[in-house]
Amino acid sequence: MKQYILFVSFLATLFLGACSSKSDPTPVTPTPVTPTPVAPTVADLVKKVWSANTVSWDGVVQYTKGGTTNLVAGYSQFKLDLSTSGSVTLTEFDGKKFTGSYSLSSDNKKISLTGLTSSEGAPSGTNGTLELNISGTPSATSLALETSTAYIKATNKKVALTLVNP
Repeated sequence: MKQYILFVSFLATLFLGACSSKSDPTPVTPTPVTPTPVAPTVADLVKKVWSANTVSWDGVVQYTKGGTTNLVAGYSQFKLDLSTSGSVTLTEFDGKKFTGSYSLSSDNKKISLTGLTSSEGAPSGTNGTLELNISGTPSATSLALETSTAYIKATNKKVALTLVNP
């Protein structure tokens, strides 16, 4: 019988030892994972309204934003509006405004402006199409473009544009 009492005492001690007066430990809250931001695509970066910061014709600076001795001061009104996907509004340095469509090449190196028209027709010598090569890497505030061929409105010279937004 002593063995029985010892055995029951041993079980009771074990049972009472397993029960504790402590409350359950505080659950561990997982640290939230911050997703890595996705870099904007070239298509996202160009989708803005751009104005001229500097303009060169065959390497000769014609316009610098804020400059007082600009050879072609009309670039102060130049605007390239690509803010609506696929639609373009181009305001040239002579104040003429054209509307049409734009597309970005699959390699993100060229912007094609097509179907450019106004009440006076297409921009001189273009048949409504301008091909602009993207120079360098566009950013949220800067876009460098160059005409792929000589541009009649720039006295048949290649035009290099450094555009800014805003």
